[in-house]
Amino acid sequence: MNLYGVRAVVLNSRSMRDADRLLTLYSLEKGKIQAIAHGVNKPTSRKRGAVQPFCHSDFMLRRGRELDTVSQCEGLDIFPGLWGSLEKMGYAAHVAEAVEVLTEEGEPNQALFALLLNTLRRLETASDPALTARGFELKLVSLLGYRPHLDSCVNCGNESLSQSAAFSVSDGGLVCLNCRTNDRDQPCSGETVAIMKLLLSAESVKVARLRVSTRSRDEMQRVMKHYLQWLTEKRSRSMRFMESVLEYREK
Repeated sequence: MNLYGVRAVVLNSRSMRDADRLLTLYSLEKGKIQAIAHGVNKPTSRKRGAVQPFCHSDFMLRRGRELDTVSQCEGLDIFPGLWGSLEKMGYAAHVAEAVEVLTEEGEPNQALFALLLNTLRRLETASDPALTARGFELKLVSLLGYRPHLDSCVNCGNESLSQSAAFSVSDGGLVCLNCRTNDRDQPCSGETVAIMKLLLSAESVKVARLRVSTRSRDEMQRVMKHYLQWLTEKRSRSMRFMESVLEYREK
């Protein structure tokens, strides 16, 4: 059949010729999809609201030779709380970009879809969006087969890691002082390791109660920034934007 339906989150929405937009969707049924939405830039378009970035919508798509097209769509969640905060919007963009660059088209993952949707919902009301984003990053890479090794040195198996332990992005886990061979290895204190383990396993209610030191926040941010950069082979555009926003606020 030429028509098929999916429930999806809009990861990206790019303007094309005339009033069209090229959408990157992550769907429950088919994973990542690219599709053209014709005429949605027109103010009178009924599809306009359902194809905005981060929207959770029902789509009816028509198969095409190269790209499928949006026949119908209905918005389910538009997350207005994200658009009312520059910080939350930036983290939402980072979440969407990470899913877009780390997944292949046509490979559905129901757990990943649930993680994406739940993270957007949590970001909308989160008092600590940065910690919500760190938890998402850790769970995302784990679902995709890149779970960080945090229980011992990934090289020698040493479980007595001191405060001099570091995270090796190329090895995908902690390395002890004797196994550190790369200047790019990121410092990772005992508190940081404990928080990362908790974020990997804890539910959002427990995460919301966490009190995390500035040092651990900075270490986690650097660890995940470099780990994602290693996996994607490029820097996150949205995280560069967030860094500039946070730097401006600190001035």
